[in-house]
Amino acid sequence: MVDPAIQQLLDTVFVTAPDPNAPDVAQLRAGAERSAVLGGVPEPLHDVRDLVAAGARGQRVPMRMYRPASDPALPLVVYAHGGGWVTGSLDSHDRLCRQLANRLGAAVLAVDYACAPEQRYPAALDDVDAAWHWCREEARALGVDPSRMAVAGDSSGGNLAAALTLRLRRRREAQPVLQLLLYPALDVRTTGDAFARYAEGFNLSAAMMRWYWRAYAPDGRPDDGELSPLAAADLSGLAPAVVLVAAVDVLRDDGLAYARRLAESGVPVEVVDCPGMIHGFLRWSEAVPAVRSHIDRVCELARRRLAPLDRPRL
Repeated sequence: MVDPAIQQLLDTVFVTAPDPNAPDVAQLRAGAERSAVLGGVPEPLHDVRDLVAAGARGQRVPMRMYRPASDPALPLVVYAHGGGWVTGSLDSHDRLCRQLANRLGAAVLAVDYACAPEQRYPAALDDVDAAWHWCREEARALGVDPSRMAVAGDSSGGNLAAALTLRLRRRREAQPVLQLLLYPALDVRTTGDAFARYAEGFNLSAAMMRWYWRAYAPDGRPDDGELSPLAAADLSGLAPAVVLVAAVDVLRDDGLAYARRLAESGVPVEVVDCPGMIHGFLRWSEAVPAVRSHIDRVCELARRRLAPLDRPRL
């Protein structure tokens, strides 16, 4: 059953669905920006500032850092926004990043990665990778603790967060202390039962999700773990995970299957299952009262992994 406040949005705000055969990219992006108001008034923070990192291709990677306190050694969460690798920006997820920073007690570094279809796989992952390494190199100057760095993202951003952990393992580099995956897109095959159960009528349709995958990686291999993390042959040795899934979401099975495989591989993992919610709900805290309790819940679990090394991580 869908939460009544969610149903009202479906009946009013999300009535017109894009054409999954030929969506208007400009309209998709404009819609993502407009929906930011559903998150309400931006929460105040100690400091918010825009930064830039240099990417591997010589490109500039815009970022925005959110600090909840003046503590010179905060944990840091590198955050990749959702939007099907096509939409979304620093502004579209500004309210959510503020909420996460305040509740995690951590600095949040949002990455404005290159979007498809103009820039295709692995451009977005390369930008998140560049931001991650820039933060590690500049940690002390940024006033964050390099031993407590995490990676996070929602939807396609959750894909990028999970893919980064696989890329770091391939390079034999240190893992984050946490991967926080919020209704992540993890399987390019899009064959889970949820794609049939929730194919239409719940904001993100199965057909649109398949279009997003094609826009991001038209020539991608289904067995490429850095594109499709659920297809990775081995998930051992990855960062501990907190995985949030929505009850009514075509991507629900992606998150649950990934959490199960992580656990089977010996990776500590906790799942936050959100009843009555649909894809994208975390950005709608003003319009949907239940959202704040879900954000509080997932952040409480994540805080334990961000604790200082001299404190136990449950």
